Amino acid sequence: MNRASEPQPTSIARRLLMLLLVPLGGLLLLALLFDYLVVVGPLRAAFDRQLADAAAVIAARVRLGDDGRATVSLPSALLVQLGEEQGRAPLYALRSDDGRWLAGDVRLPALPGVAAAPISYATAQLAEIGMTRIAWYRMTADGVPLMLVVAQRTEVRDAAARPLITATLTLDVLQLVAVVALVLIGVRRGLRPLLEFRDEIAAREARDLRPLDLDRVPSEVRPLVVSLNALLDQVRATSVAQQKFVADAAHQLRTPLAGVQAQLELLERDVSALPVQGQVVAVREGLKRLAHTANQLLTLARAEGSATLDRDFVDVDLATLVETAIGTQLDRALARRIDLGAEAAPATVRGVQWLLSELLANLLDNALRYVPEGGVVTLRCGTMPGGAFLEVDDDGPGIPPEQRSLVLQRFHRAPGTPGEGSGLGLAIVSDIVALHLARFELAAGVGGRGTRARVEFRV
Repeated sequence: MNRASEPQPTSIARRLLMLLLVPLGGLLLLALLFDYLVVVGPLRAAFDRQLADAAAVIAARVRLGDDGRATVSLPSALLVQLGEEQGRAPLYALRSDDGRWLAGDVRLPALPGVAAAPISYATAQLAEIGMTRIAWYRMTADGVPLMLVVAQRTEVRDAAARPLITATLTLDVLQLVAVVALVLIGVRRGLRPLLEFRDEIAAREARDLRPLDLDRVPSEVRPLVVSLNALLDQVRATSVAQQKFVADAAHQLRTPLAGVQAQLELLERDVSALPVQGQVVAVREGLKRLAHTANQLLTLARAEGSATLDRDFVDVDLATLVETAIGTQLDRALARRIDLGAEAAPATVRGVQWLLSELLANLLDNALRYVPEGGVVTLRCGTMPGGAFLEVDDDGPGIPPEQRSLVLQRFHRAPGTPGEGSGLGLAIVSDIVALHLARFELAAGVGGRGTRARVEFRV
C-alpha cells in the first residue's frame, strides 16, 4: 500500500492548538472589530461637534447689507479648525431658506428636503472636492432665516483618526500574538510530562522490561501506563519461561546424545564390531555433528532479545574471555600445527558473559575449521575511541566480498567451503552482536589474506 494513502497519526498538540486557537482567534477578531467601532464612533461624533461649533462661529459673523447681500468675516484660527490650508477659502456656503446661494463655496449643496432639526449631517461625494462631511445649520441674520452649509473633507478626519486607530489595532494584534505565544507555550509545557514519558520508552532497550514509573505520568494517561506495565510483566514472564525451556531442552538433548556417543565409542573399540566398524564411525561422526547443530540451535534461541533480560548483563573482561577461549582450543590447534596466539589488552564491556563466550567460541571454531595445517590464528582485544573491540584474524582461504553478508544468514555456507559446517556459527555471532548493540565486520586479514572477524562494542 502506498504510504501517502496511509492515515496519518493524530497529534494531541495539534488538536489542542486547533481547539484553543480557532475560538481565540475568532474572539480576538471580534475584539478588533469592536475596538475599531469604539474608536471610530466617538471620533466621528467629535468631528461632527467640531463642524457644529464652526457653524456657530461662522453664523455669528454673517452680516446682511442694505442691499440684501451677505458678508462673512472669518479669522485665521477658524480656517485651521476647519482643516483648510492657509490661503484657501473655508468650505462653507450661505444659502437662503429656499436654497438660493448667497455667499461662500457654491459647490456646497443645499439641504435636500426640509430641515427638522437645528443642524443636520450627511456624507456625500462632491465634484472637485471629493468625499465630504456636510453640516446644514439653521440660523437667522437680521431676522432673516438662512441656511449655513459647513463642510470638511473626510481625508482631514481620516488623517487625524489614523494614528489612534493604528495604535489601537496594533495593540490588539500584539495581544493576539501574545495569546497565541502563551497558548503554544502552555500546550508544550502541558504535554512535557507525556513527551518525557514517550522519550523514556523510546530510549529503553528491548530487553529492559522494568515497570514504568507511575508517579511521573499525568493522571490522564495513568490507565495506559498501568496497562503497559501489565504487558511488560507478561513479556518478562514469557522471557523467563523461554529461558527455562531452552535450558531444560539443552539439558534433555545433551544428556542422551552424550550417552549415545559414549556407547558408540565403546562399540568402536569392541573387536566383535569390526565387520561394522566403518558404519559405527560414520554414525558416531553424524551424531557428533547432530549434537553440535543442536547446541548451536539452542544457543541461537537463547541469543534472541526476548530471551535475555537486563539483569543478565554484567561487566565482562574481554582479555579473560580471550585467554579462556585459547585454553579450550589449544590442543585442537596443536594437533593441526596451527599457530594460535593472542594480543589481549585490558578491555571491559557490558554484556552477557556466556553469550560473549559463545560468540568468541564460534569465531575461533570457524577460524580453526577452515585454516589449513600450519596456518596462523590470532585473537585480539582492546580499547578504541568510544568503545572496545574483539577480533579473530586468520590466514585461511578467506570469504569472498560478495559472500560476507550472506554467510551471516542462517544455514548459509559460501560455495566451495571445505568441511561439514551447519551454517549457523556466524548467524549466532550476528544475533549476539545485535543483542549487545555492537558492530560486526568481516574483512580480509593481514596482507589481504584470510579473514578478519571484528566486533566493536560501544562503551
